[in-house]
Amino acid sequence: TKPMEKAQVRYPYVGEHEDELSLTEGEIINVLDKDLEDSGWWRGEINGRVGVFPGNFVELINEVPRHHSPIEANSPMSLSSQPMPVTLKLLVSVDLPKTGDDKEEPYLSGLDFLPDGRLVAVDNYNRKCIILNDRLQRLGTPYKFKNIPRSVVCVSHDTLCVTCAGKVVCLLSVSTDNTITLTREIKTSSKFDTICCMSPSNMVVSTFDDPRPLRMISVDGVETDFDHSLTLPMKTYRIAESACTYVQSKNTLILTDQLAHTVYMNDPVNGTSRAVTNENIQEPRAACVGPGDSVLVCSMGKDSIVRLTIDGKILGTYPVDMECPCSICMSKDGTKLAVSNCSVGIKKLQLYKIPPAMS
Repeated sequence: TKPMEKAQVRYPYVGEHEDELSLTEGEIINVLDKDLEDSGWWRGEINGRVGVFPGNFVELINEVPRHHSPIEANSPMSLSSQPMPVTLKLLVSVDLPKTGDDKEEPYLSGLDFLPDGRLVAVDNYNRKCIILNDRLQRLGTPYKFKNIPRSVVCVSHDTLCVTCAGKVVCLLSVSTDNTITLTREIKTSSKFDTICCMSPSNMVVSTFDDPRPLRMISVDGVETDFDHSLTLPMKTYRIAESACTYVQSKNTLILTDQLAHTVYMNDPVNGTSRAVTNENIQEPRAACVGPGDSVLVCSMGKDSIVRLTIDGKILGTYPVDMECPCSICMSKDGTKLAVSNCSVGIKKLQLYKIPPAMS
């Protein structure tokens, strides 16, 4: 018979559900099954306890003599110095068929979380703003836009900014009873696509049909440009060819270039920049700030999410059960990730759990 595989715990993990094992760094696990329905999760046994755990929190080991530790604690390659991995566990997945007065199958081109955990989505095809709970069920009545919405960012506990066709940015307020109200409409000089927060009063936007790939706009509607210290592609993007996000704690500005399969990372304060390419980054679309000030990018050509450091190092690639993931956001407490797609046919919205060890 095939000998049982063993693994040593690299990172501590606190199980949140009855079927999950809690892990202590250095423990040895008997691995029972690595091919579970939840990709990336394994089943194992520790001291008579059987449960599931994130597979990339452990390292498979060969049997070694008892007087040798599989990992030398004082080794310069001590595993505790490695970047902490992230394992995404699917919580909810919903298909997005036409409902009510929808003229088309929904296409959720923008996602963001409110601080209280409610999820905001803009439906590009049906011109709606939708609020959802943690079971991805709709709350309240959707807001109907006059113009086609593209992207959304939450700028305070109850305020949203939505980029729209027709050179418009809409400011919306969201009440605790899920009533969405238009508070202001800002006319812009450029065509804006994706939007993210740079500070409480300033946003970064990616553009299309404009030679300036990235611009800034304040909540008061004042538009400004980055200076020449940013190293950005000298090209004019078409709609949906690029997207942006901003890692506030690291002053790092991210621009994805879908056709060039490249993620550009810029530090406007220090004037440093890099262009990141990797076989796992194929047709990158939306990006968001991830756990530990990392960056999460939708790799549409690989049907996966790629996690990078702001220095451009690939920390991991995580397949998602949908074709062409193109919108992504992480909850403000760092525990959940929402992803939607833009493939022809079935559109999906999925909610993943990020383990607490990563927050």
